[in-house]
Amino acid sequence: MQGRWQAGVAAALLSAAAMMLPPLNYLASGVIALTTLRMGPGEGAKVVTATLVVFTLLAWFMLGQPWVAGLILLTSWLPVFLATLALGFTRSLATAVLASSGLGILTILLLHLLVPDLTGWWREMIEPFMASLSEQPGWQLGQAETAEMTDNLATMMTGLIAAGVTFNAVIGLIIGRAWQSQLFNPGAFGDEFRELQLGRPAAILTALLMGLTLTPLSDSLRLLADCLPVMLVAFGMQGLAIVHAIVKYRQKSKAWLVTMYVLLVLMLPQMVMMLATLGVLDQWFNFRKRSKVE
Repeated sequence: MQGRWQAGVAAALLSAAAMMLPPLNYLASGVIALTTLRMGPGEGAKVVTATLVVFTLLAWFMLGQPWVAGLILLTSWLPVFLATLALGFTRSLATAVLASSGLGILTILLLHLLVPDLTGWWREMIEPFMASLSEQPGWQLGQAETAEMTDNLATMMTGLIAAGVTFNAVIGLIIGRAWQSQLFNPGAFGDEFRELQLGRPAAILTALLMGLTLTPLSDSLRLLADCLPVMLVAFGMQGLAIVHAIVKYRQKSKAWLVTMYVLLVLMLPQMVMMLATLGVLDQWFNFRKRSKVE
């Protein structure tokens, strides 16, 4: 809040520190979201530019690879900036989350357009890592099992990368919005988050994608199947909002929330699927309204 260069330096240093502690990158995105929400699109763009300049210099001196800054710009700073613009113009957190999903899907489309054989491309990138991993003393999988794991990862990587872009944008947006609320309107963000509702059209799309992945068609319709992880991130956030709302409305112990977040760390794929399913079903069953009535 003291100036674009202060914000840019803070975001760049957090992004650099994220190379050793990845979650710090979400705080860097939060800085960009906060300055964009508070100071407007023009100043937000200048903060993104300042972050890019400072981080490029850091990457040059620390790694000798300034191109890393461009990669982080495309996968982190720019998506959260665009998602924040959606929130600023529409005043709707749901629209901003869906915009973040749109950025993830755009990532998938670009990858499919630019790389004809995505699975093979990912396999070539993963195989050296898996080969070195399989040589470690504690590795317990045989050659055939290692090859199968490599193939599975290669198939999933496009969707996972796109989901990562969406997740970073959503988390950065939420952090920035929460900071804005703490600074200028305490308590407003909690109410806003607990009422997050992404709508039936997006829920129907997600349900169809879930069904698609259970059929043999998912292999031939790879582009559509790759979109599922992106939508699971979005509706996973709505699932989180529902749990937070139920805990508040029914005056449950905060231990329920602590348990949920611990399970998210320990069982991330299963918990994301459960929360996303809860978010999708909420479009028809309105669990939060039932919690208020009962």
